[in-house]
Amino acid sequence: MGDNDEPRRRWNRRSSDGAVWGENNCIPPQSSWSVRSQSSFREPFQITSEFRERIAAAACASAVTFTTFSLLVFSGQEVLPVAWIGNVFAITVIKPTLGGTLLSTKDVFVPMIPIALISWAVSTALSFTSTEVYRILLPFVATLASLVIFLCPWPFLTMKNLMLLIFWLVVASPLSLRNVGTEHISSSKTGPFFVPSLVGTCCVGIAVSVLVHVAMVKFPRSTTASRQITLLMKQLSHETNQLLFSLTRYMQSIGKASDLARQARTLIDFHTRRRRRIIKRLDAYLPEMKIESELGIPWAGIDIGTLEAFVACANKQQKHAELVQVATTQTLLGEEFTSQNNHVREVKVKISENLGYKLEKLAMIYNKSETAFFSIEASNEDKEQSIHDLQRSMEEYLQAMRQAIHDAESLLLNNDDASRSTTGPMIRVRVTFLALYSFFYELHDVVSTTKDRSDEAPEIATLMSRFVACLKMKWLWRDISKRRLATKTAFGISLASLWVSIPYLNGHIAYPNSVWVGVTVASISLEQTGAAYTKALDRLWGTLVAAAYSLFISNVFHVTNAIAKLLALTLITGISTFLSDPDRPYASRYACTSVGSILYGSFENKMEVDDYVPMRIMLICVGVVTFLFVEMFIFPRSSRTIVQAQTVQLFEDLEQFFYQSSKSCSSISSVSGEEKKSDVNLVDPLWMLRYGHKEIDVTSRLAGAVAAVKKTFALAKSELQPGKLEPSLGLNIILDVVGYDRLLSESENIIVQLDLLVVTLQSLGGYYRHISMNHPVRVLEWPSLLSASLLRIAQQLSEISDEFRVVFPHGLFRPGASDITQIIGAVSKFRKFADVRLSILADVEDRHATYLNDIALSGEGVRYTPGFRLTLALAVSSILGTAQGLQNCGRHLESIVQSFPLEEVNSSQNFGQATVAIQYGGNEPNDS
Repeated sequence: MGDNDEPRRRWNRRSSDGAVWGENNCIPPQSSWSVRSQSSFREPFQITSEFRERIAAAACASAVTFTTFSLLVFSGQEVLPVAWIGNVFAITVIKPTLGGTLLSTKDVFVPMIPIALISWAVSTALSFTSTEVYRILLPFVATLASLVIFLCPWPFLTMKNLMLLIFWLVVASPLSLRNVGTEHISSSKTGPFFVPSLVGTCCVGIAVSVLVHVAMVKFPRSTTASRQITLLMKQLSHETNQLLFSLTRYMQSIGKASDLARQARTLIDFHTRRRRRIIKRLDAYLPEMKIESELGIPWAGIDIGTLEAFVACANKQQKHAELVQVATTQTLLGEEFTSQNNHVREVKVKISENLGYKLEKLAMIYNKSETAFFSIEASNEDKEQSIHDLQRSMEEYLQAMRQAIHDAESLLLNNDDASRSTTGPMIRVRVTFLALYSFFYELHDVVSTTKDRSDEAPEIATLMSRFVACLKMKWLWRDISKRRLATKTAFGISLASLWVSIPYLNGHIAYPNSVWVGVTVASISLEQTGAAYTKALDRLWGTLVAAAYSLFISNVFHVTNAIAKLLALTLITGISTFLSDPDRPYASRYACTSVGSILYGSFENKMEVDDYVPMRIMLICVGVVTFLFVEMFIFPRSSRTIVQAQTVQLFEDLEQFFYQSSKSCSSISSVSGEEKKSDVNLVDPLWMLRYGHKEIDVTSRLAGAVAAVKKTFALAKSELQPGKLEPSLGLNIILDVVGYDRLLSESENIIVQLDLLVVTLQSLGGYYRHISMNHPVRVLEWPSLLSASLLRIAQQLSEISDEFRVVFPHGLFRPGASDITQIIGAVSKFRKFADVRLSILADVEDRHATYLNDIALSGEGVRYTPGFRLTLALAVSSILGTAQGLQNCGRHLESIVQSFPLEEVNSSQNFGQATVAIQYGGNEPNDS
């Protein structure tokens, strides 16, 4: 475009209203540019993979509902009662894949049998008593059952709410049907074989869910987890190839083509994040794939052992890929860019010349080796040859890296400014090499491990040994959160049982459906208040939608029109499943199952739908109100308060970690090495970081500090989403979810750096065990420098924690105890981590310049082992990365403070004086 040319308009989207219908909705491809620019583009829809997944899920759920009611109602059988319960269990266990449905079926069926037998025995025992005794004992029996189920530690008892619901239905139903003059109804509906027939109904629904998936196994687009994993493995291999290609372009472009290097860094960041998403899905599908394999589901692919090795390898490689991502996409504070410093450019050019081609060759061989090892079509000879080529290429890459560092440092000798300005790039280059080398080494390690374990047969625990192990488990009473959940559920179910035990409530208000109050309490009782509150609202909305739909069906079609009811149920199941919210699926699932319970429940109780629906809504509302009363007033708990408390606690725990790591690091210099000790393993730059560091024990205080940081972070992360869902009643400030999400994401990155830092400190201790006391490396006292750097971070965190103690005396990150200006002043101290990072980097630059000067004066060349230098660079990178993460945490805390509610302003305050005092930092009103 010339100087006098105006930029042409490429799009004209201002007139677009997003509607699907319009005069200029379609434009011919051959239209001129001017015609295109005048169009009003109306494209509100874009078909995505999610749409196809929703269609498939809706079709499966509709088929399950249609088949279940066809078998239990239209078959004419009279053995299995309450067909709608079979549909409830069918919709509960069905998942998008066959393996997921099988796992869900296992979680439901295995504990259902013993729970049903126990509840049958209890119900039989209570049936021999009089009605008055039954009414007295029921609340106590329900309370005891709730405590036992929710405090039981047995691993197969996962769906505890559903198991309590089964127990409640079996025990409470006989009494709920006992009313004045209706004893015969009770005996006819809940006879001696009511429990086996109820379990049979549930099993029919479960079996239908499984069979719907099994029927699709032979189709090209089957719903097996095996097919999903095959697609994900191909996608993961593609992302890995693209990541290595981007790294090759980056390594070949640094110092030469800055634009290509920037583009490559963007691609590295993109593909690393994509790999993380795919691996997360692979981890989720792996248990489903295993159960399909155990049941002999046909799949033309690799065996389950190789698949597990592939996923394990991918998870390990992802840690190295994220380390590469950090090293290539972040710039150290104060570091000069390539375009601003000729010394940095020359160093990068040397590294690129040595490593660019070798990395490209290594990436190509790695792709071939991965394909050969994880492919079922490759022969053993091909696998052996590919792994041999990979090992040889890795050795060549290692030699190229050593030569690149040697050539780069040769340029910096006798040049103090150059050695200082290139310290940051040299650190990042070493970290990148270490992470890349480790990335390739993981595949080699997996191959070696698979060979060593190929002849080992896994030990299979017997059924008796599993049962004995369950009996030895400690019950969950000592766990505060589990104890609170069991206690509040027991209290809520005891209140709900009053609707069955009190004759007036049961006989005159809720007969014969008084059990629905207890069913609601058992269903919505969850550990966190926010999650329970949301599920309660979802149950209410689901009930209202089901009630409206049932009234519509009953008024449009006659009650005896069974075909219409079946098709209506199938339709609402499909629609509800298609419109389901992935974050809150309970509302849609409960709505579609409630339609069946209303239409067929009213028929079984000889009630009109118009009379049954208001009673059903009333009892569900009573159950919700009952549980929320227990949750909010009897056993109050706030996830928001926990998040606010752990936010402050996290930084105090980090302070303790850095103090303990500083002490451990300072003791490394005093480790005595043997005068003539040598180890061939030290030639391998990864040996100490992968294996040797395990021989170095970590102090108990340092290990305890790491565990405390992880525990605090895990608690805050687990409570954030429930805290978001808690009702806002003005009793606590609303959490800034975006700010806390970013804060926890940054904290997670810091924890990764902490683990890496501990390993590097252990590795440095291992190296000092292998070098003599008069070795030149001891003169520079690198451990002392690292210890001082860690101490700086600890001291800054100590200053911040002291300020937090003043502005948050109760240990909660929320307003009220201090003025907002004081809070901002305390949070702003995180900005000082920029100075901390600069001072650490300056010390490293000084030490690096001293090291190069010693080499120049002695003329002895490199005197450190490659592994030691890489470990040292990794330690420095971890410390600088942690300091940067803490600085970012301060920025996120500032964002959270901005969400605090406005303070009441004192009308007598002199605003001009206060403003001047803040602006100029004065303590007195007239300090200006």
